Order: sequence, then C-alpha cells, then structure tokens
Amino acid sequence: MGSGASSRDGRLSTETSIQGVRLVKAIRFGYDASEELRSLFEEFRLMCNDAIRIALKEKPKTRFRLIELAYPRLREYGLHTHYILSACEVAYSAFKNPKRRSDPYVRKSFIKLDNQTFTLNHLILRIPTTPRHFIYLTLRAADYHLSFVDDAILKRGSITLTESLLDVAFSKQIAEIKPKGRMGIDVNERNVTWSHSSGLLGKEDTSKVAELKERYKAIRAKIAQRTNKDARLRRELLSKYGKREKDRTTQAIHRVTKRIVEHAKTNGLAIVMENLKGIRKLYRKGNGQGPSFRGRMNSWMFREIQRQTEYKARWEGNPVHYVNPRGTSRKCPTCGSSLVELEGRRLWCPLCDKTEDRDVVASMNLTACAVPQARPSG
Repeated sequence: MGSGASSRDGRLSTETSIQGVRLVKAIRFGYDASEELRSLFEEFRLMCNDAIRIALKEKPKTRFRLIELAYPRLREYGLHTHYILSACEVAYSAFKNPKRRSDPYVRKSFIKLDNQTFTLNHLILRIPTTPRHFIYLTLRAADYHLSFVDDAILKRGSITLTESLLDVAFSKQIAEIKPKGRMGIDVNERNVTWSHSSGLLGKEDTSKVAELKERYKAIRAKIAQRTNKDARLRRELLSKYGKREKDRTTQAIHRVTKRIVEHAKTNGLAIVMENLKGIRKLYRKGNGQGPSFRGRMNSWMFREIQRQTEYKARWEGNPVHYVNPRGTSRKCPTCGSSLVELEGRRLWCPLCDKTEDRDVVASMNLTACAVPQARPSG
C-alpha cells in the first residue's frame, strides 16, 4: 500500500439480472479536506436534519414525497440540486430506520452524492458546491486503488465523503464460472485449513490475528487503569487504539484471504464454508467456561475471514456456498464412520485405520458436502 492510502474495502453487494450478477464494491481512498469542504460538510448535515424534521412532521410514504415536501426549504441553502436529493435520501433512510427512532438526526460529518454529480479523472475528484462552482480533491492511492480507477469495464456509482476518507462504489456485471471442483474452507481461531476435490490440502496461519487481539486487550486494560480519573482521555485513547487494532487485524486477514481466493480462482473452484451463525451462543456467561476463554472466543474474527473470502471470490466469479457445520469434525470423509478423538487435535477412523488432523477432516467434509445454504447475515 502506498503512503496514506487506506487498505479497507467496503462490503460487496449483489444484484441478479438477466445478464448475470451485478456486483458492487466500495473502495476507500484517503485525501486532505480543505476549509471550504469542511464548511460543506456542516451545510449538508444541516440539510439532512431539516429534511428529517420535515419527515417526522409530515410522515411521507416515499422518498420522492419527502423531496417534494423538503425541496423549498433545502433550496434556501443555495447548494447544487443534487445535494437536496442526497439529503432527502439520507433523511428518509433515517426516518424509516426503527433503530433510530429515539434519535434520527445526523451527528457526524459526511456527504453522499450520486454518480451524476461528480467526476473522477484518475485521482482528481471534482464535486460541485453551488451551480458552476466546484471543489477539486486529490486522492491518495496505491496500485490496488488504481486498478479500479483505471479499469474501463467498471462502472462508478455513488460516493460517500467523510472528513478524511472517500468511498467510491464500483460495479460490474459478471457471470459465475462453472466450477471444476470444490474448495472446503474450515475457519479456526489460529488457522484456516482448506482442501479441494483434487486432494490438495493447505493451511494458512492466522495466529497473528489472535495475538494482535490479545496484545490490544492488554493495552486497553492499561489505558483503563491509568486514565480512571480522566474519562475524556480514556475515551480518546481507547478509540485510537481500537481503530489501530481493527486496521491491523483486518489487514492480516486480507493477506490470508487473498491467497486463498487466488488459489480458488486459478483452479476454477467453488468455495464451501460453514454457516457459523449463532456460534457465539456457545460462549455465553454461565456455560461453564472461564472468562478468559469466553473473551478469546468472542473476539475470534471468523466472520471477517468468511466475509473477505466471499466478496473476493464473488468478484472473480467463483461461487460461494455455506453449509451446516454439524458433524464436519466427527465423521470420516472417506467412509462416513464416527471418528475417535486423540491428543493434539488428531482424529482416528477405526474402519479406515487412518489418523488425520481435525481441521483437515473438517475441510474435507466441507468439500464433499452437497447441500448449500443461504449466506449467513451479520
């Protein structure tokens, strides 16, 4: 990554059409905000809140009705018309969100604009303020970011600006490949083990992620202890180190998932993973486990590993399936008989008289599983 460029990708969304699947991917860039842009952030926030007040009073049934109601008031700000449309879209979303009923108003600085409002010429972004007046921003990027900006096949969608970051939505139509085989991926706390139908096996070490989580847990404990008389300083430090932890763990996972998806892409494989939704219930207080073990398992980033693997694979056209994890580490992948657990995470099949690593057995059973499920949420 180049200096100042963000390595985080947004989530991948999909839409099915006659031509195939439309994939939308958000790419994040860094930039330096000017004073004029900071002023624009505040005006857009006020516009959103004015539109929210109108929505709360009038209770419009659609976003278009809110635009009709709020347009005369928002026009007084003197900004480009597209800011009115975007502010109403944000306001209607907040108004309809049941989780925000107690406080629907916008508190943070951001701007959202559709793809007809801005132009992106390589790394120069142009956005309007008032009619025929523009702000130009120079984006910071690495080769990864440029691969999206300079790709003529990709279409550009909406953008979202915060005070130091810009998210640009890129989309493309893609047809899923016809897989030559399957790749079962077993996600564990300290490794990701995979196997595929040709018999190849592999294991990616993720112990660095677990170690990072433990290290920052100790840092947070020290911060809480030394700033117990200064809540403001404690909040700032916890926020700073929390962001640093998230960035480092996500980047470590990125390297692992990139290698896995490259292998699946090269060999034309469909990816099969466990549907682990609800697994946190196993580590609730009162389940007879120690607080240290529960804390470790509840900070396990299994879903981030699966999320990154899924969106990278789908972006390349590789199908992704989730299956019921029940019995994947208890049955022999060769004969289907029950396995006997040995020391050191080893499993023995009495019928085949073979011993294998527990994680390898799970990945082989995932590869052989033929009943895909819907993707887990969250």
